[in-house]
Amino acid sequence: MIIHEIHDLSNKYVVELLSQGLSKITDEQYVTNYHPDYASNTGNLFYILENGRYVKGKYYVLEEDNKFVCSGGWNEYEPDIALMLSRLYIVPEHRAKYHAGNYILPKALEEVKRYKHIWITCNEYNKSIYHWFDRANKGKRTGLFNDWPEIYRKFVPIGKRDIYYTEQYVAEYQSNDQ
Repeated sequence: MIIHEIHDLSNKYVVELLSQGLSKITDEQYVTNYHPDYASNTGNLFYILENGRYVKGKYYVLEEDNKFVCSGGWNEYEPDIALMLSRLYIVPEHRAKYHAGNYILPKALEEVKRYKHIWITCNEYNKSIYHWFDRANKGKRTGLFNDWPEIYRKFVPIGKRDIYYTEQYVAEYQSNDQ
């Protein structure tokens, strides 16, 4: 697994890898946020990369055998808040292999130690992830994704917040230092 790190669209190799991987998306739920044909949409990853959201942060692109596997990043939301695994996308054949939790999240957490709040967010359409955080935090059987990497158990649900004009479910990182 090769992990590329970018802040913008200047690395042509990584952007082409990302573009090739994300151009295969046809699911209406994801296409406008990820497909390069929608780069003029303000919620699209390519628009976000071009317009500087990851200047204070980093976007990771994972490659295996010269193919896009997944991508996601971290970015500063407010001076004391870092968002983790933002604009995360994993190709279907690599889902449930936990590449985000095993490769991206540990690197990102090393980089955001200075932030008071470190959040993972999810939208209404994937709130089952938030429910996993909630059940895990309460010590209940999670049912969903029982073999998730242990790193996810350090995120505690804190409710809904408006983030970039979208209501999100938020789980906050609790490090051993806190």
